[in-house]
Amino acid sequence: MKDNSKIIIQCIRTGKNNEALAYLYKDPLRKIRKFILMNSGTLDDADDVFQDAVIVLFQYVRNGKYKEEYELDAFLFRVAKNAWIDISRKKQRMIKTSFTGFDIGDEGDQLGDMIKNEQLTVFQTLFDKLEDNCKKILSYVIFDKKSMKEISMLMGMKDEKVAKNQHYRCKKYFTKLVSENKETLNLLRN
Repeated sequence: MKDNSKIIIQCIRTGKNNEALAYLYKDPLRKIRKFILMNSGTLDDADDVFQDAVIVLFQYVRNGKYKEEYELDAFLFRVAKNAWIDISRKKQRMIKTSFTGFDIGDEGDQLGDMIKNEQLTVFQTLFDKLEDNCKKILSYVIFDKKSMKEISMLMGMKDEKVAKNQHYRCKKYFTKLVSENKETLNLLRN
């Protein structure tokens, strides 16, 4: 382990979070941003993934799971890369999944395929209008089958009641987005 890595790990262990974060927000963040931007992500995506990777690092260090032979930058990059791969897969599945129960046509039929693609595009457009927190919560519930307790821990919420309220608010808002636009609603139902 490099001397920098040892110092950063020691800072995390002793609660000197600001010193650890000052380093982490330099080089590792830059590398993670570059990777995510080169793999169809946005700067916001990269920052979110980076923050999640930092949380994992802190949890590993504080729980005694971080091994001295780990290279700090490589550890963060690996966690971020795996998280981005998971997010990308979920986005692909999300496009194929319906919150509204619309039928996406027959796979063997060209017209059905065109309708399916149009519906999926509309669905993704509506989903993209949600706040990042809502996207995360709905993804955790739908794709990861996480409990409200797990979601509250993952997202740093006070307790599962807060997670439940946020989930309800997000689901209600998404449903409102769909139902407010009659043309979109008709397209999704066709």
